[in-house]
Amino acid sequence: MTGKRWPLTFVAGCAIAIALAACGSSSSSSSAAKSTSTAAGTTSTSAAAASVPFSSIEQTVPAGYPAPKPKKLVLAYLNPEGSSNEFLTILGQSMKLATQKLGGTYVELDAEGDVNKQVSQFDQLLAQKVNGIAVFALDPKSLAPDVARARAAGIHLVTIDLNFNSTTALGGYESQVWQRRDEAAYMTGMETAKLAGSGAPVGTIDFMIKVPSIVYSIDRDVYWGEKFGLKVTGNASNPSDDIAGGEKAMTTLLGASHSIKGVMAYNDPSAIGAGSAARSQGITNLVLAGENGGTDGLGAIKAGRETFTIKLDDPSMGKDFAWGLYDLSEGVKIPPTVKAGPPVLVDKANVNSTLSWEQQLKQEYPGS
Repeated sequence: MTGKRWPLTFVAGCAIAIALAACGSSSSSSSAAKSTSTAAGTTSTSAAAASVPFSSIEQTVPAGYPAPKPKKLVLAYLNPEGSSNEFLTILGQSMKLATQKLGGTYVELDAEGDVNKQVSQFDQLLAQKVNGIAVFALDPKSLAPDVARARAAGIHLVTIDLNFNSTTALGGYESQVWQRRDEAAYMTGMETAKLAGSGAPVGTIDFMIKVPSIVYSIDRDVYWGEKFGLKVTGNASNPSDDIAGGEKAMTTLLGASHSIKGVMAYNDPSAIGAGSAARSQGITNLVLAGENGGTDGLGAIKAGRETFTIKLDDPSMGKDFAWGLYDLSEGVKIPPTVKAGPPVLVDKANVNSTLSWEQQLKQEYPGS
């Protein structure tokens, strides 16, 4: 097998989902309320939003796993590229804190974007006979043999956003956590339409590497945007998964049409870069919609370089990893699919009252 390296800011991780139901017992999220303010001249209203109800498969699954009993277990997290990615780092920290609170021992291995390295790390954990592994796969097909070996050895496995269309077809994993990206796309489409105006032309920015979760996320942005009356005129790809790549993608979009009124991007760096590229051409007042809600996005909103972001509940996902593996070790029958805590729309109106992911962890685990 040839080696693959994935340059990851990785959207909040390689994943996708759907949902609107309230947060369950294992989910924690910031309490910032969604802003309802609109830009001058827009024609969309709350009545229009009500006319497009959110409907998704994610509404059929619970939020989080049952609270487990404390026990001495060794749980591991296969991190695809944590050293350079805030989302993936926080995910691991959350799983670590939840595991330690339950009396367990936590192990994390960082593949640094290398598929072959992640396979070797999975082999290492099997040899160590850990009790459970949370797998964030760079390439699910490459890990399939190890998944089969883990199950044969009685090692429990959970993963994230493995299957976007089925709650039960998990290829050997016992459960998956959905990030709720379809709901995030719904919120993006609704807010962009509210700010840009009904019928406004907008573009999208995806990642050059067609990570299934990113492809799905942008597809849903387009779907919901059009449901709310937007006219999606084109897409461009971020070649480097960062702000500079967002600038390049936006330059491509503007080269095709200077009439666009906004952009819906798969992550915050792409939205920030899009704004920079537009300003360099004298174009202002665009709706710059990002996703993830990490410190880069929150900072950009405060500085006026991004209009809004959809903040995913990253800490709840790490906690779900730990709780799911603990439940499985106790023989508890858990749902094959659960969803993370609800996403939150963050803009200028509520950014100062919105907790960062790290602040969420400190609130849930004082002294951490």
